[in-house]
Amino acid sequence: MQDKGLGRTRLRLRRTFRITAAWMAVGAIAAMLEGRVLEENGLEATLIPAIQQALWRSLLAGLIGGGVYIFLLRDFLRRLPFMRAFASMAALVLLFVATAQALFPLPLDHPMAEVARRLFSLSFLGRYLYWALLMGGTMLMVRLNDQYGSGGLDYLTGRYARPRGEMRIFMFLDMRSSTTIAEKLGHVKYFQLLNDVYADITDPVVYSSGTVYQYVGDEVSVTWQLRRGLKDQRCIRCFFDIKRKLASRARYYQDHYGLVPQFKAGFHYGEVTTGEVGLVKKEVIFSGDVVNTAARIQNSCNAHDVDVLVSKELLDILRLPEDTYRTRHIGEIPLKGKRQEVSLWTISHVRLGTEAVPSADAVA
Repeated sequence: MQDKGLGRTRLRLRRTFRITAAWMAVGAIAAMLEGRVLEENGLEATLIPAIQQALWRSLLAGLIGGGVYIFLLRDFLRRLPFMRAFASMAALVLLFVATAQALFPLPLDHPMAEVARRLFSLSFLGRYLYWALLMGGTMLMVRLNDQYGSGGLDYLTGRYARPRGEMRIFMFLDMRSSTTIAEKLGHVKYFQLLNDVYADITDPVVYSSGTVYQYVGDEVSVTWQLRRGLKDQRCIRCFFDIKRKLASRARYYQDHYGLVPQFKAGFHYGEVTTGEVGLVKKEVIFSGDVVNTAARIQNSCNAHDVDVLVSKELLDILRLPEDTYRTRHIGEIPLKGKRQEVSLWTISHVRLGTEAVPSADAVA
């Protein structure tokens, strides 16, 4: 538990440092452009001091502003539509820039008339627009990262513009007793339940370096590049982190929906062809037998009364620590569409277990 918390803090710190570095780069470029404009208009420009000042200002703003956004505001703002989130941040930026512009450069006993003059000056407007647009761009990049997961940069740089083969791990995650739950709650409240569940599983996926491939009703498919998914058994840890997260929110789900959602998962890995499809709404898709096999492995969980099933091929390369996980061989299982039987194993966490929750209990 402590290691997981430290891992999340490190990830958030890395994101804060990346934001700070990006802001420093933008600040330096803006200072150089401003100096160039002054020189072209015959005005004296102290370029080096201006760049140094911009770097220090951006460093401070990035560490404070980026840290506040990543650690305190991001989880709240990403639940809002982008324009509402941007408007909220623009209001905060206005407050901070106005405070800095009006107070910090002035003596405490400075006349309020001078404060008002500064607030309504072109200098204030320029600074506000600069920081508002910089914050908006940062939020947009974070949203794109949420949209495309840890592979967002690959998508933006055109890595998958042409199909390419790669090794990937897939986890197919499905809610137990979903049909019964939907009938009990009704379509609108069931949709709200899915939104809450998907919000709760986001952090475990992100912190494990996974990418949500698809949401299909109550089913979520998550994928990892092989190296990332194997490191520290992240793909398996993701599943148990999801279980832990939902268990920690059991009271909320009981109060709002009268149940605690339970999930089952199937894991497999192999080579897939990855590439972009579509023109109007581009998507990165994965094509290959491994995707279908992972889905069918997940479908076998109910028959064997377990919450998680893993193919032997993946289990052999996971190197699960024995002091954390226990494995049990389920058997050689025939899967629909597969000529050969697949050797399936279930995994339990030493502290959490993987006891399947019967359907009746899930909606009691």
